Amino acid sequence: MPIKSKNISEQAYLHIRDSLLKSGVYVGQKISHQELGQKLGISHTPLREALFRLSAEGLLRHENYKGFSVAAITLQEAQEIYEAREIIEPYLVEKACKQITGAKLKAFHKIIKVYKQLMSEPYHRKRILTDKKFHLEIARMAGNNTLTQMLTQMYDKLIFKSPVEQISPKRSKEAIKEHTEILKTIEQKDGKKAAKIMRNHVRGQCEYVIQSIIAKQNNSRAINPLAKIET
Repeated sequence: MPIKSKNISEQAYLHIRDSLLKSGVYVGQKISHQELGQKLGISHTPLREALFRLSAEGLLRHENYKGFSVAAITLQEAQEIYEAREIIEPYLVEKACKQITGAKLKAFHKIIKVYKQLMSEPYHRKRILTDKKFHLEIARMAGNNTLTQMLTQMYDKLIFKSPVEQISPKRSKEAIKEHTEILKTIEQKDGKKAAKIMRNHVRGQCEYVIQSIIAKQNNSRAINPLAKIET
């Protein structure tokens, strides 16, 4: 639906962000101004303001005369994000254990059920978005809005810029198992155990993503030995 509002730039930003997350945009892909403008029904200026905002957040890359595109995540960037997650998420899940209810527990089981169903289908961005939903629901249940917003930013950056489409079925199955273990400890209201499992879960995902980035860099060097790899 075309955007019609006094705050066109803000709505354009939110719409573009949501659309790019769900569309399966890939690293290196250029963002078409004209196509986005036509879909949103907005003019050039608010559209560029929204894209520059996404660029300032590190979700897009802007180059003069080349426009906007999705940049690959660097090794340092990924390491810093996972270091932050390893600090934030165990704390949040321990706190969330005190807030669990029957209704919330039912909602978590539904998320895991959806994730398992998606495993039997060809890969789609919805799978990683479902993973994100599981973690953010824990954060929201913990009741810390600031940390939830920080975690959202980190997740979106990983989704935008990481080679998530290359996540192996093996790692996805491991993630489901770990999510189930986390949920079990939440149900038991065992905060200390939940924090420990969450910490190991984040570390396992970090290791997988870091290995993927290094493998991609090594492949780039093999194709072009003179290529400069940012780390």
